[in-house]
Amino acid sequence: MLADIDYNFGLHATTIPARSGVMGVCRMTGLSYVDSGLSCDTFNIIHVFSGNEFEKQELTDAVRHFRKRNLDFCIWVSRENLTPQVRACFEALELDIQGEEVGMVLDLDDYEPIDKLGHVNIQKVNTREHLIQYAEVIARNWNPADENVIRYYETTAALYLDTDTGIELFLYLHEGVPVAGVEMFPSNDEVAGLYGLATLEAYRGKGIGFALMTHALNTAKASGYKRMILQASEDGIGIYKKLGFRELTNYFEYS
Repeated sequence: MLADIDYNFGLHATTIPARSGVMGVCRMTGLSYVDSGLSCDTFNIIHVFSGNEFEKQELTDAVRHFRKRNLDFCIWVSRENLTPQVRACFEALELDIQGEEVGMVLDLDDYEPIDKLGHVNIQKVNTREHLIQYAEVIARNWNPADENVIRYYETTAALYLDTDTGIELFLYLHEGVPVAGVEMFPSNDEVAGLYGLATLEAYRGKGIGFALMTHALNTAKASGYKRMILQASEDGIGIYKKLGFRELTNYFEYS
């Protein structure tokens, strides 16, 4: 199951950029990196996926790539892949830890679907208009809103709306106003990941995030997925545990 989390994370970071035709994806022995062309560490990601096969020069080249282009970026690495060699390379490149999240998994055979009144307010994103609304909600997680996030989704809109990818985006509408969103991203027919669960500040504490989360889990189970994975912030761990998620690892963010 540890492999499920890291594999899904890597696919999520690289799949859309690789198909965009305008963004760069480079896969090396122990890491991959994505250059979205935007100065945005939400999408410019270096993912260390094999600490045992990791080569110092690979990370050095990837970091220099972003620094030379003066683009914000971040590095994600799981606890298992943060080997002494990797940690020493981070220190040599003067990279500091910026955050930590918990990798979690839910066995959907053990999950009983939850019905919430708020589910009627959830719209599956299937038009460009809804996609841009989704992007604006995600962008407003920052103050001021991160315009790079909106540009990213504008550039990749056709790919997100292509049903063949299996990606599903959900938007919560409060009295017709988009206020929250979440993404469900599949690895294969059995495993999917949840990403970017976000609710605008003025609408938090009203159960909207929980409604989105349970709607996504209900959808995943009905679609035949067996496991759901996610990376949880400290604030969300308690809620996810109540839904049946188990902690498997930690992810560290460096920049």
